[in-house]
Amino acid sequence: MNIDCPPLPERVYVDREMWEKIVLNLISNAFKFTFTGAITVRLHHIGSQVELAVQDTGIGIKAAEIPRLFERFHRVKGVQGRTFEGSGIGLSLVQELVNLHGGTVQVSSVEGEGSCFRVLIPTGCAHLPAERIEATRTLSSTAMGASPYVEEALRWLPEENKSTEAVKNQEGRITIAPTYPYVPNVYGDTTGTSASSRILLVDDNADMRDYVKRLLSQRWQVQTAANGAIALSLIQQQPPDLVLTDVMMPELDGLQLLQALRADPRTNSIPLILLSARAGEEATIEGLEALADDYLIKPFSARELLTRIETHLELARLRFERSTNRFKNEFLMTVTHELQAPLASILGWARLLQSQPFDATRAAQALATIERNATIEAKLIKDLLDVATILSGKLRLKSQVVDLVALVQNVTTTFRQAAEAKRIQLIKTISNEVKGNVFADGDRLKQVIANLLDNAIKFTPEGGKVTIQLERFDSDIIITVSDTGIGIHPDFLSYVFDRFTQAEVPSHHTPGGVGIGLAIARHLIELHYGTIGVARVGEGQGATFTIRLPLVR
Repeated sequence: MNIDCPPLPERVYVDREMWEKIVLNLISNAFKFTFTGAITVRLHHIGSQVELAVQDTGIGIKAAEIPRLFERFHRVKGVQGRTFEGSGIGLSLVQELVNLHGGTVQVSSVEGEGSCFRVLIPTGCAHLPAERIEATRTLSSTAMGASPYVEEALRWLPEENKSTEAVKNQEGRITIAPTYPYVPNVYGDTTGTSASSRILLVDDNADMRDYVKRLLSQRWQVQTAANGAIALSLIQQQPPDLVLTDVMMPELDGLQLLQALRADPRTNSIPLILLSARAGEEATIEGLEALADDYLIKPFSARELLTRIETHLELARLRFERSTNRFKNEFLMTVTHELQAPLASILGWARLLQSQPFDATRAAQALATIERNATIEAKLIKDLLDVATILSGKLRLKSQVVDLVALVQNVTTTFRQAAEAKRIQLIKTISNEVKGNVFADGDRLKQVIANLLDNAIKFTPEGGKVTIQLERFDSDIIITVSDTGIGIHPDFLSYVFDRFTQAEVPSHHTPGGVGIGLAIARHLIELHYGTIGVARVGEGQGATFTIRLPLVR
């Protein structure tokens, strides 16, 4: 790239962010359609004006297309470029911003030889309203800086894989959050279309992302992704309330993103609207057959886009409310049953102690039974409170440096008696390489490990074996809890860590609980920037749960 920008002899009044947008759009456009040769950027003083010229040796523009080049949403058809499709708003935006400066924009081009865009801005300030000179902005900036253009250019470089990582880093919007099945963001809201609704906008074109984001941000929270692969990563970390995606994109296109979301039970109900320049009945049917909720053809009006988004958010809210009502009834019945069982045992034994004489041995047995059932009741209530805290987003860790070896030994010791009662071997294995500490909430880690050991002992028949292993792998600590119990059916693996789900178990096993222990465990581990998973084993072959936590460096 050649840059020819000598000092100017007098001041030129511009809005810095608008001017940056003008320059970046023109350079990006030149880069997009130039495969060999050079791009030259010149800034010169000409009479009472300053001329910005961006010239390239690219594919050029047909003479018939030049009169419509600055129309919004107009795209030159059948040209070779570095992206699948453009937004058709970049040059229109340039013209609008130049006009706000009292200037003009011109283009000259020869097909096959290149193009030159010239922006002419008057010097001085006589052409501008007096109240706008040296004025302080009254509106917050919507400029996105150079990052979107850099992201786009990086994707055009030969090293495809590196470009993806660079885009992810540039996005700067990827957050670590627990992954749960999608539910609309309507807690505490009376409408699903409130400002708290989150929309994920996916488009590989920086201009279109900028334009649509500014449009939608007036009503909703908007997150953006430069392609389907980045979008899928964001969705898996924190599902949005609606996805608005372009169809033609590199790495993972809109239809492939849609297919991935519909195949995952955690995300298959997220409303998704496809945006595409492909008009016609066939393209629309293709999108709807892929289970898109809607299909919008470019160019579209802002009013139409906003109306469709609002409609699908409202439909999602209504569907969620219907599901919620059924879920509430089922949940209340389950919780009531689980609370009543230990409570009935406590009350029964308490009445017997009051009404009948007991010898010391029998009284001790009765008190032990009462204590055991009270402990079950207390754990269930604590788990329910934890879930309520998780749903409200108020769960916070009290982290410090923790000796994980000592912690695992301590938790394992508390389960010795329960294992011996069923003649189960409880084996603890700690690798010699495990000498590091973790920065964690020790009580919460105990809660997770205790939950896994409790489940393992509960679902392992008499004479079986439960193993807890602690080892180091690179800069991580690996905790593995495995058993020789009844195992997990492959169809249930996707739901193991979901709230309020329980696998069907043989009649001689009593599952107990309300299906929230593993959901809480996953949330706590993810708050520690770790992962928890279960091996793909069949029924009757036992189960293996693995926790991975980063070491303190």
